Amino acid sequence: MSLLHPQPSRPQSLAGRLSRQLLWLVGGAWLLAAALGAWHARSEIQEGMDSTLADSASRLLLLVGQGQPIATSMVQELADPDDHQFYQLVDEHNRVLQRSADAPEQALDLPLRPGFADLPGWRVYSQRHPAQPLWIRMADDAGHRRQAVLENILSLVLPLLALLPALVLLIRWQVRRGLAPLRQLAEEIGRRSSQDLRSIADTDGLPTELQQIGHSTNHLLLRLSEALDTEKALAANAAHELRTPLATLRLRLRRLQDMGLAPAAREQALSAEASVLQLGRRAEKLLQLSRAESAAALGSAPVNLASLAGQVAQEFWADTQLLERLQLHVPEDCDVLALGDFDALAIVLRNLIENAQRHAPGSAIELSVELPATLRVRDHGPGVPAAALAQIQERHRRRSGAGYGLGLSIVSTIVERQGGTLSLQAPAAGSGLEVCVRLRPAPLALPQAAA
Repeated sequence: MSLLHPQPSRPQSLAGRLSRQLLWLVGGAWLLAAALGAWHARSEIQEGMDSTLADSASRLLLLVGQGQPIATSMVQELADPDDHQFYQLVDEHNRVLQRSADAPEQALDLPLRPGFADLPGWRVYSQRHPAQPLWIRMADDAGHRRQAVLENILSLVLPLLALLPALVLLIRWQVRRGLAPLRQLAEEIGRRSSQDLRSIADTDGLPTELQQIGHSTNHLLLRLSEALDTEKALAANAAHELRTPLATLRLRLRRLQDMGLAPAAREQALSAEASVLQLGRRAEKLLQLSRAESAAALGSAPVNLASLAGQVAQEFWADTQLLERLQLHVPEDCDVLALGDFDALAIVLRNLIENAQRHAPGSAIELSVELPATLRVRDHGPGVPAAALAQIQERHRRRSGAGYGLGLSIVSTIVERQGGTLSLQAPAAGSGLEVCVRLRPAPLALPQAAA
């Protein structure tokens, strides 16, 4: 892949982005709270164990002060029941006078100082007898302490971690639910086109952040509708107003040719008449397009497509050059009925045949009526590249790539208004263009519209 043209990154959904951000935020806060809770639990557990250790040492010293021997059973009762503690009773010279069975024989390597101290593997508390030169040392297993702290922290953190997947699903669900109005607004805007410029209803029911988008979109749709109406009215009025002057101009050019002009002047008059005729056709196309884009002007009744095709073909067969070129194929054993407007569908066929006549000169043109409710026009001219098929349906595009190509735009608009579909195919390179119009079939029980 070229470094000059990097592949565009895949767009991310707003719901996914918000979900990830909320998960990072909530998950981070959750983990921080769990860490602080674990630290607090560890401190409380250590403090409680130290308090227990000091309390055991004080009770043992109380027994010594009363002159009673410290029995093993007393140590087990006062110390940890699982035997994770031991004691040593020492004198002022750090000599062991008495100890528990699991205590080391040598005195712990600690100075005779009251309070807590840490040795490898042990937590030791030292306390002096208030009346006698005696010291007691109580030791607690550090490994046992760590295990107790770990068990308590896990009992606190594991339930939080177990709920984390449920939190993920809950956040994703809530984000999608919260963005539902935005998705609905986007779908409503996506349905709008040049044929549907209705305002978006119930924008006041949207969240505050989306109301401005809804109001701005409605304002833009209104301005577009007004601009399109102005464009259609201007085109229709201009084409209508041009009809009479163009007809008058053609008549005068015909009279001028009958006045015995010189050959050069007559040739110029013929060329001028051809240009006026072409201008008249374009004006007629503009009128057809204006009618096609006005949905109210089109009817919807059963139309016999064979009769329609025969009538349009008769118009073109009046031209001797098209009498052999234009071939009509209709079913012989059944009627093909479609729902539509007879005059509008006649405009469709005329434009398709004129397009084939103009861009495939000298080649055969096939007009076919097929079941169900299908019209097909094919020429055998040079054809159209596959990449240009979509472009030639646009207004002001022609098969040659230039000029004012309104024919296929008119056809596409009428077919869409009639609820049909239009498809263009280039069967093979150099084998012409095939245009297929599929309409809505009409029930056979309904009466046919008069041609």
